[in-house]
Amino acid sequence: MIWLSCISIGVYGMVALSQRIWNRFQTSPTVISMDRNMFLWNTSFPSLTVCSMHRIDEEKLERYIQERDFDEDDAEQFREFIVLLANVTYSSFLQLPMYKTFGIAGYDYMELLYNLSWNFQPTVNSGTTRSLSVLPTVTELGLCLAVNSRIAEYTSYEYWRAKRWDRVNEPEPLVVHPLDGEVYGQLIKLESSYEVFFHGSMEVAEISKRHYSFPESYYTTVELHALEILTSPNARELSVSQRQCRFTHEGDTLLFSPVYSYNLCRIECRMKLAYKLCGCVPHFYRPVGKRNFRYRICDFEGMRCLGQRSDEMITLRSNGVDIECGCLPNCDDSNFFIQAHRSREWFLGANLQWGLTDYPKMQLKRDIIFGLSDVFGGLGGFFLGCSLLTFAEFVFFLIWRLCKLYMEV
Repeated sequence: MIWLSCISIGVYGMVALSQRIWNRFQTSPTVISMDRNMFLWNTSFPSLTVCSMHRIDEEKLERYIQERDFDEDDAEQFREFIVLLANVTYSSFLQLPMYKTFGIAGYDYMELLYNLSWNFQPTVNSGTTRSLSVLPTVTELGLCLAVNSRIAEYTSYEYWRAKRWDRVNEPEPLVVHPLDGEVYGQLIKLESSYEVFFHGSMEVAEISKRHYSFPESYYTTVELHALEILTSPNARELSVSQRQCRFTHEGDTLLFSPVYSYNLCRIECRMKLAYKLCGCVPHFYRPVGKRNFRYRICDFEGMRCLGQRSDEMITLRSNGVDIECGCLPNCDDSNFFIQAHRSREWFLGANLQWGLTDYPKMQLKRDIIFGLSDVFGGLGGFFLGCSLLTFAEFVFFLIWRLCKLYMEV
């Protein structure tokens, strides 16, 4: 009787504690640790998105005006209209004059801007034997270029126009090592003032993130510091709800992108908010989503409506409260912080140099604390003095004994 009571108490304790640990296993089975052996890993080179302030090709614009046979007044108004439209974003929507639409629907704005866009192709080099990829991308600031990005292809207008949803051969980003010394990337012959976002290779530019404006005819050097977080193979096997992060291929929750990133999720959240507030979304978003889902594209009145709520749209905060977007961070993520930047006048036009001068001495790793074997095997050993193998043997001998009795009958 004493042995039966002890075993019963042990089983009860094991089950009760197992339930609590099981709940924790389902909600937070991971831990983030620090790795300080900086010579054992490579560091991602900073990616960036650069947006020229000169976006309309004058020759293309003049040919378009001639084809449309505008009179002198309409031609001048159209020039101002298209230049403003090419550079407009949430913070400048209210600057748009209420011109006539020239017979152009909001849905056609992006195609028109793309066809009239200036061929912005600065020279790029990395100071290493490997080259940096340069891809066109559409951002909330308009048509830009992404450097050293793996997912910029999915935000390009050509990809959208082809109605593609397939994964492409993503370019391998440049990585560097402390033994490489100081490594700089360089954009040469930018030929105009520009804005730049620094981000990881698995991210895109997003308007709420800090970006920098640099003038024409200046040589600018930017020094950055990196902090990366990587997820172990064991933690990859967990569900999204368990690890509380998403990988790039887990884009099933997004309507307008085949891949996932935290910023892409926030962009879709901003689209939903724009449609909720003003019944339309700006032209610089993908017009057609999965399963042919689409929002109405804003005309000038819609953009002025969004401009009146620009702070709310940019910050995704309403009345001091964050708008619930449900966006999870990237499981593998690179964050870059500007340590210093300096500019000097340069007679060869605008140049940008950026890189890592101080390599990170710490890397974060997301790993699993315990697995199923720890949940059940460890508790079984603690309360009953047995392991999972003991339970397996018990089941085996029970089945073997039943089969033996059946054969004897």
